Amino acid sequence: MSQLNWVKITNNKIAIQEVPLSVGVYRYWAGDKIIYVGKSVTLRARLNSHAQNAKLDIKEKAIVETATHIDYTTTDNEFKALLLEAEEIKNHQPLYNRILKDDKSYLYIVINLKDKYPKPRLLRASELSLQKDQAIKTYGPFPSTQIAESVLKSIRHLIPYCIQKTIGKRACFYSHLDLCNPCPSVIEHIKIVSEKNRLQKLYINNIKKIIHILDGHYEPVVASLQKQITTASNRQDYETALKLKNKINSFKSYITAHSFSDRRVLSYHSPDSALTSLARHLGVRPLSRIECYDASHFSFQESVVAMTVATNGELNRAEYRRFRLKRPNKSDFAQLEEALTRRLKHTSWPRPNLIVIDGGKPQLRKLQTILDQIKNPPLMIGLVKHPDHLIVPHYDNSNYGSITYTKLHLSINDPGLNLLQNLRDEAHRFGNKYRLILNKKQKVPRRGLEPPSG
Repeated sequence: MSQLNWVKITNNKIAIQEVPLSVGVYRYWAGDKIIYVGKSVTLRARLNSHAQNAKLDIKEKAIVETATHIDYTTTDNEFKALLLEAEEIKNHQPLYNRILKDDKSYLYIVINLKDKYPKPRLLRASELSLQKDQAIKTYGPFPSTQIAESVLKSIRHLIPYCIQKTIGKRACFYSHLDLCNPCPSVIEHIKIVSEKNRLQKLYINNIKKIIHILDGHYEPVVASLQKQITTASNRQDYETALKLKNKINSFKSYITAHSFSDRRVLSYHSPDSALTSLARHLGVRPLSRIECYDASHFSFQESVVAMTVATNGELNRAEYRRFRLKRPNKSDFAQLEEALTRRLKHTSWPRPNLIVIDGGKPQLRKLQTILDQIKNPPLMIGLVKHPDHLIVPHYDNSNYGSITYTKLHLSINDPGLNLLQNLRDEAHRFGNKYRLILNKKQKVPRRGLEPPSG
C-alpha cells in the first residue's frame, strides 16, 4: 500500500464522534501493540457499534476495555479497505483477529511467479508453504470464499488471466469472453517463436498488473489502460478503444457498488450475546432452539420450504430440514402453512422456543391459526427486508385475545438481529440448493417434439 495517513484518537465516545462517516480501516491499540484490525463502510458507526456491543459480548468488551487508543485511515472504496485490512492483519497478527490468524480454513490469494503461466489461486492457510519465497505473492487472509472470489472477480473485469489447471489443445471457454487473453492454451501451440514470446510477455505483464492491484495500487493500472485507449483512438482503432473503456467502467462500477462483506463470517458476537439481546427485545426465555422458515420456488414449480435451526445461539446444520411440497402450485402463504403443519406433527423433534418467518404481517396472520391449535405455542415473529427489521406480535387477552403487530428496528450490528439474519440467509441458501437439484431431475421435452397423444 502507498503511504497512509493514520489518524490517532483516544478510546472514548467523544473522540469517536469526530471520526468521519467514511469507508476505511481502523486499529485498536494496547500500548504499542495492535490488538484488533477491522474495516467498515462507515467508520464512526462501526466504532460506535464496538462500544455498544461491548455491553453484551465478551470479546467486544475485551477489545474496548484493553485498548489504550484507536487509529484509522480512510480509503476511496470498500475494495481498497478490504485489501488494506487483510494486509494489516497479516503483518501485525492482532490478538483479537485470532479467528483469522489461527483458523486454517481461511483463504489467501496466491500467485507463484515461478510458474510458466502464473495465475491467482485460492489456498487455505494450511496449504500455504512455510518457506519464505519472494517469488510467491500472498494476499490475505480473507474470511470466506465469497469475499476472496469477489476480489478476483473484480480484478478479472479489468485484467484477464487464466484459471485452467492444464494447457488444453485449443483456446479455453473464457478466452471467448475476453476473460483469458492471451490464453496459455493458444500461446503454447504457436509455431512462430517471436509471436509466442510476445504473447508470453503480454500474459506476464497482465499478472504484474494484477499484483499491483492486490497491492492496493489499481490507479496506475487504470491510467495505463487509459493511455492505451488514447493510442487506439489516435490510430482510429475505435473497437479496441471501446473495449478498454468498457473494461475500466465495469471494474470501477463493480468495486464501487459491490459489498465486500460477509455477515456470517464477520460477525464476532458470541452465542450468549445474541440470545441475551433477543431475550431482552422479545421477552422470551429460554431460547435454546430457534427455527426459521423460507419458501423457495420457481414459478411455483418444485416448491420447497427450508427450515434452519439455531441451538443455544449457534447454527445447527444437522437439524436443518427441507419440506418438498406435495402441492407446489400454491401461494407463499399456503406453502409455509403446509410446511409448518407438517413440522408440528413431528412431535419427536425438539420443540422450538421461537419461530422466525421470512415475511411480514400477512404471513404471520395466516400461520397464527396453526399455532393456535397447539398448547403453549412458541412465539412466532417475522423478519422483513429493506431494511431488515422484525415484526413482533402482541397479545391482548382483555380484548378476546386479539393480536396486534409492531415493527422492531434493531441496530445493524445487534447480535440478536445478526443471528436471525444468518438463519434467514441460511434458509434461503438451503432451500434454493435443493430446489435446483429437483429442477435438474425434471425431464424437459426436446424442442420441436410434442408429447405422444393418448
